[in-house]
Amino acid sequence: MISQLPEALLLQILSLLPTKEVVALSVLAKPWRFLWKMVPSLAFIYNATNDFERFSYNVSKCLLSHQAPVLQGLHLVMNFDNASIMDIGILMGIAFGRQLRQLVLEVYCGNLLRFPTSLYNCETLETLELSHHILIDVPFPVCFKSLRNLHLHNMEFKNDESVVNLLSGCISLENLVIHQSTEFNVKTFTIAVPSLQRLTLIVEYDEEFTVFVINAPSLKYLKIEGTLVDDGFCIIENTPELVEASIIDVSRKVFESILGSLASVQRLSLKIESPLEITLPPIRSTFYHLIHLELSAYKTDWWNLLTLMLDTSPNLQFLKLIGFKIEWRPWPKWNQPKNVPECLLQHLETFVWASYEARLEDEIEVAKYILRNARRLKKATFFKIEINSDMRVEELKSVVRASNSCQLVFI
Repeated sequence: MISQLPEALLLQILSLLPTKEVVALSVLAKPWRFLWKMVPSLAFIYNATNDFERFSYNVSKCLLSHQAPVLQGLHLVMNFDNASIMDIGILMGIAFGRQLRQLVLEVYCGNLLRFPTSLYNCETLETLELSHHILIDVPFPVCFKSLRNLHLHNMEFKNDESVVNLLSGCISLENLVIHQSTEFNVKTFTIAVPSLQRLTLIVEYDEEFTVFVINAPSLKYLKIEGTLVDDGFCIIENTPELVEASIIDVSRKVFESILGSLASVQRLSLKIESPLEITLPPIRSTFYHLIHLELSAYKTDWWNLLTLMLDTSPNLQFLKLIGFKIEWRPWPKWNQPKNVPECLLQHLETFVWASYEARLEDEIEVAKYILRNARRLKKATFFKIEINSDMRVEELKSVVRASNSCQLVFI
């Protein structure tokens, strides 16, 4: 019955399978004999226990036999102790000759595999994902003129110049993901890409000094996650179009170094270490455009960061607090602002408190304060996690709300 399906649908189904299995299906029936040659995406997995020369030969044969007008995707997963760079280069060179659109290369090796320099000029490649034991050594600018998506996971760069040469040659790059949990051999990681619109920077190591410099005038979405030790920090030089940012688990030094560059954002998510010590630079960091704020309430004195953000976000319309279950501990007391923030008086319409513990008195006071002062509030929602918090719920229900139209919801 499956043979009766339209060929386009069959090819779509086959593209979800490893190529070895797709080729094996060619024995099912005569119409299937050559169908695998038209599958738009190919995927191969090599393990060190197999003969690499035979694997390389079979992959090359499949690539040369491929008859689809365009090779949409090639996914190579390589597990070996050592391998011939020439063989890897030949495999990918054949794929590039088939007008390859997407390359995913995962390497797990006892030593680093140098990405072949002969492959740094591909006019058709639109997505490139490189993972793990791959060395980027680029002594000259590359030319990936069609590349729009670049994902780098636990990579190694020979030096700072290799970073600059790689990214400067991606003239159409829109989405860049850097996920690093191992040490960089880079002191200054410069991201200067005029076309870049999305940047995800996840750094999880904490031993080396690395400075990230971001110069992306078209950037609209930014995510920075990871501790980035106190010696390392991030500099955002030029992001006038930034509309959405997510800053997660970064150090105080990193947060303060980038805060002034977030003034244009409309949506902001914050999960910050040690908010008590954070101070804002004057004027420059007023968030006039911010209408949507999510703040994780999981560190001592997080409400000081809340107060700071309310004071500097005069047009805020949506506020979400995300609580986390933590040990009971004596926390410094929350001091409500001397003056009611303008956003509470004029603009805040939606207030959400996820995982509302209702255990600390200061939590209750923060919730009451917002209900008492948010004049335009339409809905306040509390997601409970404490079983015995009915008394606290009644306490909030009894608060005289500034907005007569405010709907109070407990879930």
